[in-house]
Amino acid sequence: MAKIWFGRPGTQPDQGDLKGGKDVSWCKVNLGPLTFNSQLGRLPKMPDEESLIPPSMRNYKFMVVEIEEENGDLKPGYYLSPLTPKEVWEWLLATG
Repeated sequence: MAKIWFGRPGTQPDQGDLKGGKDVSWCKVNLGPLTFNSQLGRLPKMPDEESLIPPSMRNYKFMVVEIEEENGDLKPGYYLSPLTPKEVWEWLLATG
């Protein structure tokens, strides 16, 4: 099972908005290709840009998938999807 997070620039992956969980295979097919970002337990900040707005007040920009157990070619960790949070939200609504 994988957790799906929406992340803001300048925040850590688990400080985003947890949108639910899906099978890793669903994430690979619908959210991929997934790019490894960091290991579990190591929480780097999401890429940031110059802004006077604090990170907690910014719009969601990143789609993060947290995989807790090794699954085929994906090791445990945080992965970034090339899709936008809006695109993923539409997928989640459409597929339940």
